[in-house]
Amino acid sequence: MLGFSTDSKPTVIELRQAYYEAAKLCHPDVKEDDHKLDFRELKDAYEHLIKGGHVTDHISDEISLDEEKEYRRACMDVLGLKAEIVEESKQNPMFLHWLSGKTDGAQYWRNFFTAHGGLAQKLRPPAGYLASNAKHVAKASESRRRRRR
Repeated sequence: MLGFSTDSKPTVIELRQAYYEAAKLCHPDVKEDDHKLDFRELKDAYEHLIKGGHVTDHISDEISLDEEKEYRRACMDVLGLKAEIVEESKQNPMFLHWLSGKTDGAQYWRNFFTAHGGLAQKLRPPAGYLASNAKHVAKASESRRRRRR
């Protein structure tokens, strides 16, 4: 779908560029009926390659501080939300389903994503102590407050 062979390991930059080019062709707002690609399948393929370790570099090496700063500013200026909330929304299946709808709100968000890198990750992972615990998921028993008797 993105033009890479099955045995190649593209860099994150190459993968993002291929994703953007393919997304321009099959995005629901500009898609011609005769195009073969489906935007959701393209997004799933991109996420599979990024999260599955099929790229050579880590994404934090590819997102510059200026790009992240611009994205954070755009999230606050256009959407009125912190960039972390927008990034978390991109991962939510219910949000992605809503985004494919025909409401004015979904159209507004799609326009924002089109202008600011699509559904690709745009924030660098946190550094330091937060990064060391990024893969730790608290068990339900760890996150509950205990009742005093």
